[in-house]
Amino acid sequence: MPYRNLVSWNTMIAGYSHNGCVAEAAELFDRMPKRDAFSWTLMITCYTRNGELEEARRLFDRMPGKDLVSWNTVLSGYTQNGEMGMGSKFFDRMMRKEGKDPDWSTFACALSGCANLAALQVGTQLHNLLLKSGHIIDIFAGNALITMYARCGRILTARQVFDEMVSVDLVSWNSLIAGHALNGYAKAAISIFQEMKKNGVAPDEVTFIGLLSACSHAGMVDDGSRDYPITPVAEHYACVVDLLGRAGRLGEALKLVKGMPIKANAGIWGSLLGACRMHKNPEVANVAAEKLFEFEPHTTSNYVLLSNIHAEAGSWGEVERVRVLMKERGVWKQPARSWIEIKNEVRSFSSDDSTEPRAAEVFMVLRVLNAQMRNIGHMSDSSLLDCG
Repeated sequence: MPYRNLVSWNTMIAGYSHNGCVAEAAELFDRMPKRDAFSWTLMITCYTRNGELEEARRLFDRMPGKDLVSWNTVLSGYTQNGEMGMGSKFFDRMMRKEGKDPDWSTFACALSGCANLAALQVGTQLHNLLLKSGHIIDIFAGNALITMYARCGRILTARQVFDEMVSVDLVSWNSLIAGHALNGYAKAAISIFQEMKKNGVAPDEVTFIGLLSACSHAGMVDDGSRDYPITPVAEHYACVVDLLGRAGRLGEALKLVKGMPIKANAGIWGSLLGACRMHKNPEVANVAAEKLFEFEPHTTSNYVLLSNIHAEAGSWGEVERVRVLMKERGVWKQPARSWIEIKNEVRSFSSDDSTEPRAAEVFMVLRVLNAQMRNIGHMSDSSLLDCG
């Protein structure tokens, strides 16, 4: 191009960001003769999408004239990457130290993080701030509240938020249906679906994912298999496979997967593998795992799940085969990480991090609980707590 303006540069950075080309986007960003707030925000988004939160934070700190969009971008990056602890501190800095007034997008991002970690205390605080700010009437913030309370197990509060919203949309209905499904209220989820149709709201693909999930968790095979006039997508098939798998009908589930008009994805094979663990079926597990490894060759949990299935069946040769396969493919078991709310702050710690405050005390309590569970016969076939 003989002449490039800001739009040209920003468009190229946006294109690199969308395709995960972080290094190329950064090189172009450094070459820009002039940048605006949008340029900085695009590059920050590129880093957060790729999980490079430290780089995103460093770039944000260098950014001149930070606007609310850039603050929300960093906050969204923390929540989407599961760093709710850092997200809470960033939100606090934004309000208390920088004096920035959050908008509906800020609250939606923060509430999404609380929903992912089931951080009810922090979520309730955000709800109170939302009321004081006046953004409670915004439909996006209201939908985020419904999801947060539902994932924290407060389904009645989620329904109350829904009922008090000035206006609702399809996302609101879907959030409520999915919330009831998550908490095991399948009949209530179906009832809400009927209520939604009476209000003239047409369901979409997401609606049926919630309904099928509800039927799956409640074991309502006949309801989950009922025909509806909608073209099924991969997520629908995954729910039906999970539904049949939970009912122990693994043969039907495998037949369904093999006969689907669309190509099975990792979610579908993962549902089948999980059902094999539940009903102790190593034969079908081998089929599901081999397909799953094609999609996710470096996902540790898939190998561990298959290994546990064979261990429970006493097939130690197969267990060793899985371990060798993990070694050959460079798959390693990641340390477990847990989150807990302490004094309205989300704290996280991993199973191998002895630098955390009071870590030794936590591990001691876990060992005691582990021993007590074994003594009274409440331990599963394979150890849930690896404190060694």
